Amino acid sequence: MKATITDITGASIEVTDLDKAIEQCKLCIDSPYKMPSGQTVGENHRFMLSQLEKVKQSKQNRRAG
Repeated sequence: MKATITDITGASIEVTDLDKAIEQCKLCIDSPYKMPSGQTVGENHRFMLSQLEKVKQSKQNRRAG
């Protein structure tokens, strides 16, 4: 299932493997490294993870309904 989310800077990201994207975000949520935008990589991954979890929940709700 393809989905499109945005990163913390507003850039669009196309997600082709939801579970792998969630796994990757979880691995990086504690990263202290700064991005050019001023936020940390961890903040960016937490921001994206919240969107990915909503997409996954929506996908599960559609299957159940």
